[in-house]
Amino acid sequence: MNTRTFKLVTLAMISALYVGNVAAEELQQSDLTLATQQLELENKVEEARLAAEKKAEEERLALEAEKRFSERLGEVSLQFKPLIVKIYVENHFSPIWTDNQAKQQFLHDYALAIAGGISKRSANALNAIHEATGKGELIEDVLLTDAFLDYLFYATNVAKSAQKWLYAGNSYKAGQLSDELVSAWLSAVKNNDNFTFVKNLSGENTLFKQTSARVAHVIEAGVDKHNMVELHRLAISAQRLRILPVFQEGIFVNIPSYELNYYRDGQVVLSSRVIVGQSSRKTPVMSSRLSNVVVNPPWNAPTRLINEDIIPKVRKDPSYIYRHGYTIIDGSGNTIDPYTIDWENMSAKRFPYRLRQAPSDNSALGNYKFNMPSSEAIYLHDTPKRNLFGNKNRALSSGCVRVEKSDQLATILLKEAGWTDERKQNVLKSKKTTSAGIKSDNPVFLYYVTAWVDKDQVHTLPDIYGYDKTPDLSYINWDILKHYIQR
Repeated sequence: MNTRTFKLVTLAMISALYVGNVAAEELQQSDLTLATQQLELENKVEEARLAAEKKAEEERLALEAEKRFSERLGEVSLQFKPLIVKIYVENHFSPIWTDNQAKQQFLHDYALAIAGGISKRSANALNAIHEATGKGELIEDVLLTDAFLDYLFYATNVAKSAQKWLYAGNSYKAGQLSDELVSAWLSAVKNNDNFTFVKNLSGENTLFKQTSARVAHVIEAGVDKHNMVELHRLAISAQRLRILPVFQEGIFVNIPSYELNYYRDGQVVLSSRVIVGQSSRKTPVMSSRLSNVVVNPPWNAPTRLINEDIIPKVRKDPSYIYRHGYTIIDGSGNTIDPYTIDWENMSAKRFPYRLRQAPSDNSALGNYKFNMPSSEAIYLHDTPKRNLFGNKNRALSSGCVRVEKSDQLATILLKEAGWTDERKQNVLKSKKTTSAGIKSDNPVFLYYVTAWVDKDQVHTLPDIYGYDKTPDLSYINWDILKHYIQR
């Protein structure tokens, strides 16, 4: 064997050995992977088995508890029966409402909420409590707890669900309560602090308290067809006020009053007329927080406005786009000539572009935009149409809130961000879009209240959105409400 052949043979042997080792390693790795997968599968099967056993045991215990509950109390119609059974079985059927002050506070507040026409189910729950009086302490206690859980869900969720629950009759419906919330209440009961817990569920806003007191007074005096409309309006307005904090800090806009008030340390530092959404594009009831001020803001036209307002105008005259400072932009960021678009066959759903208005003296947003997080893309802003602030009816916008004194508002907020007045003016003149973050805590509350009591004086406003229409309240037993409202 010559040297060359020897080298080739040696190389081949080494290669074969290497390949063999690699193959062995890959096989070993594959075996390990399969073993790991098998183990994971077995673990999942075991976890599923244990979960099923746990669920079955929980169901067995629940059935056993319900049986004990039924043996003790009979069949009782309850909205939160599984939770009620659990509470009373775990507490060995001990009564919860031993604090009479807490009981009276709850029933008083519950009756006031019912007076607003929020829920037929809640009214029936109060009726059941009344009918159970004298039929056994435990039955009444259980019904009280069931009704309280209904009120607890309402009180802790009404702020975020106000638009849904407080602007249509009989629209409130309770959902599932969190374990944490129920535990917090039961802990308060255990620590003899039920009264404080119940009381803290009610609003602290001074107008809410005064308006609620007037509602109670009207009910105590007697309810009939002559005062029903006034009573409902005050009662539902009180519930709309309960979601507001004390007028201490932040921006408050009462939509039907067309007015903005900015509070600092309990004092009004700025009052301004505003323009709100028209009846077909209502400004929503909501709360948020100012995040930044945009000077010289551009405006991206919303889909609805494109469809209902802009496209019909452009069909008649494509130059409308140029005359109003709009730019049509496609998905790649390219500018599109409006004369190249078939406007006759165009709609918002088929409109594949963005419609943007550059900052200018005639921009829809004016000189300032005050941003706040909102699922409905609602914000405060300036407007070039300043003559409209002189109108008596100022429900004219597409949903956002136009602020007459937007320059003063911007000055206050920009000063906190370190801006001088000179800097503000220079940026305005440049027409360059510039944003400044809000430094202080500035909550914003957009609310809708047309009737309230302040210092024994009843104030009323036009119902611009038709929210105050008196619903069918025939399901309410006013004598029962009167009984519980009187403390």
